Amino acid sequence: MVDVLQLVSAAAGFGPAMFLLYFTLRDYTFPKVEKPFFDDRRAFMMFALGVVLGMVLFAFENWGMSIGTAETVLILILGFALMESLLKLIILNYPKFQRKMDTAFYGLALGLGISSTFTFASVYVFLLDVESPTVVDGLAVALVGVLFVLLHGSTTAIIGVGVARGDVKGYFPEALLIHVVFALLYESFFLVDLIAPPLNLIGLIGATAVVVYAYLKVHRELLPGLVKDAKRLAQKKKA
Repeated sequence: MVDVLQLVSAAAGFGPAMFLLYFTLRDYTFPKVEKPFFDDRRAFMMFALGVVLGMVLFAFENWGMSIGTAETVLILILGFALMESLLKLIILNYPKFQRKMDTAFYGLALGLGISSTFTFASVYVFLLDVESPTVVDGLAVALVGVLFVLLHGSTTAIIGVGVARGDVKGYFPEALLIHVVFALLYESFFLVDLIAPPLNLIGLIGATAVVVYAYLKVHRELLPGLVKDAKRLAQKKKA
């Protein structure tokens, strides 16, 4: 039976992910444009694939952190970031997606799908560990969960842009770097034994700044720039 914690966790994971999916893609599909820049059905399929992958990645990471030690935390953070980024690249770099403009949009959908269940599971597990969680606890952890939505949405979109432009070597390292820097800053927030409050908030603020910057770059620069270049190329072919 669905309980309150599950409902709060689902809202924290799927709410922001679905909103960002709509907010980011609305300018590139009907009715904003007569000819959409991507296939809505394929975008939904990529989101659904991400939903499944998000649970798998959370389960794997949760298991890895549970058997890790203080000495292996850094290695685990770097390893998980690399593994997730490579998995996204493998999916988006499938031959039929290469050098296709719509791949960037499918990358965003895939990343937001991953973030929806990853955030859902993260929030739910955290609230289960809290004795008698309050509304404030739920809101606080839900807001932190938004960071995962921004992280996976932006980094997967960046990888998708690289595949679409045929420049994986240029964009993949950027996505990986964003993921690694975010993970290091985010985890530092929880190292209260080493970084006492309120100084540990610096890590959380830094992690927030990283993913907000990454998403804004995707929304304001990378996707519009890709569409602009595609239109320019199409006009040259007609000329």
